[in-house]
Amino acid sequence: MAVDINKKMITVQGINIQCFDAGNGAATIVLLHGAGVDSAMMSWAEVIRLLGENYRVIAPDLPGYGGSDSIDGEYTLEFYTETVKGIIEAFQCPPVVLVGLSLGGGISLNMALNYPGLIRLLIPVDAWGLFPKLPYHRLTHWYTRSKLNDNLYQWTGKYPAIVRWSLAYNLFGDKSKVTEALVEEVRDGMLEPEAGKPFISFQRSEITRTGLHTDLYSRLSEIAMPTLLIHGSKDKAVPLKDALTASKLIPNCQLHIMEGCRHWPQKERPEEFARVVGDFIAGQNL
Repeated sequence: MAVDINKKMITVQGINIQCFDAGNGAATIVLLHGAGVDSAMMSWAEVIRLLGENYRVIAPDLPGYGGSDSIDGEYTLEFYTETVKGIIEAFQCPPVVLVGLSLGGGISLNMALNYPGLIRLLIPVDAWGLFPKLPYHRLTHWYTRSKLNDNLYQWTGKYPAIVRWSLAYNLFGDKSKVTEALVEEVRDGMLEPEAGKPFISFQRSEITRTGLHTDLYSRLSEIAMPTLLIHGSKDKAVPLKDALTASKLIPNCQLHIMEGCRHWPQKERPEEFARVVGDFIAGQNL
C-alpha cells in the first residue's frame, strides 16, 4: 500500500516550519536533512515512504530551507538544535528515533547531548561533528569566508554539467543514480535568490581557524542512548575514518557502512537504508 505524505506548517519560536508527516506506527522517526540546497523531500522522499509503512515519520524543512521561513540572524548549531527541540515538542511525540544527515547529523548529536530525554534512539548519517577538524581545515576556513563561497550556487547553477559532476563526485558512488530530474531539482534550488545563505552562515559561525565552535567530538563519550552510525564508505566530506573513530567513542554504538556510497547514502540506496534503520529499531524492542 502506498504511504501518503502529508504536509503541515507549524510555528516554532515565531518561525514557520514546513513538515512532512507519514505513517502511524507506534515509534516516531524524525528525519533531519543536510545543508547546501537540501530539504526534507530532496533528501528523504524515498525513505519517508519506506519507513512510513511501519512507523510514524516526520521530516521538517529546517529554517532557511525548503518551505520553511528564513531568519535574519545566524544559523548556528545551537539555533538549529533549539528549533528541532521545538519541532519534536510541537508534535508531542517524544522520545523519538532521531535520524540526521550531515548538518542534520550534527544537530542530532547536539540534541542527544543537550536533550537526551527527547531521544530514544540516535542515528547520525555521515554526520557533521564526528571530527575535531575538517579535512584541509585551514583552507576550508578561508574558503567559507571568501567571495567564491558567496557566489558558488549562482555561478554553478547555470551549468547542468557542473551540477551533475558535483553530485557524482561528492554525493553518489553510483553515477547512474544522478538522474536528469535530480540535476534539475538541485539546479532549481541553487538558483533561488537566497540559495546557500543558511549554510554559509552556519559555516562561518561554526568553523573557526583552529577547530569547530561547537565541539561535539570531545563529548561523544557522553551520548547515553543506543546509537547507529550509518556512513558511506567513499564519503569525501566526512571520511569513513571519522565514523570508525566515533563508533569507538560512543558507548552503545553500532556502525553500518554503506559500501560504495558517498555523502548521500540514503538517497543512493534507500531500500538498504530503510532496512538497516528498521532492523536497528526492532533490535531495541521499540
